[in-house]
Amino acid sequence: MSFQAFIDAAKSIISLGAKTNATARQEIREVVGKLGDELDRALSLTDSYLVGAKFSIDDDELSRYLADVDGKLMGSYYEHHICAGLYHLADKFDQIFDPTRFSVSLSSYTEIPRLINELKSGEQVVLDDLNDMATKLRDYSSQLLSGSMTREQVLKAVEYHREEIARYRKQIKQKRRTLLSKL
Repeated sequence: MSFQAFIDAAKSIISLGAKTNATARQEIREVVGKLGDELDRALSLTDSYLVGAKFSIDDDELSRYLADVDGKLMGSYYEHHICAGLYHLADKFDQIFDPTRFSVSLSSYTEIPRLINELKSGEQVVLDDLNDMATKLRDYSSQLLSGSMTREQVLKAVEYHREEIARYRKQIKQKRRTLLSKL
């Protein structure tokens, strides 16, 4: 092999490696961006739904509104692929020879997979908590009808859930920014 052939081969390997790294980093950005958007959309829909509780005319309408959380809201969380891309990305960091894990800087080499796993765990916690909240809304509906809770108590509980949603949105946005800044 001539020296020029060696130089040409080295250049092509370096340019291929740079292109692979850029593609892998872009995939990370896209997956994290889509996840953040989907979780934010789900939380925003939930918040909007909870705001609607304030506008019910009487206790019966409020009770029906809260009881119908499954029909109106919960189905929208599963219409979209919130976590599939993130699980696929996390798996790439666990594979020994996948170029994705080598596409990040050495200073972020261990931090990026950790942040991706935190996001993965976080989105599951958010979805679980949204399911728990739907159960609580149905409970508030029953308690309002039975008289064991007043309208004011129910609306106060609904407002508490809105505050929780705002905290989740802030946490997700912060993790997303941190991860993207490390690329």
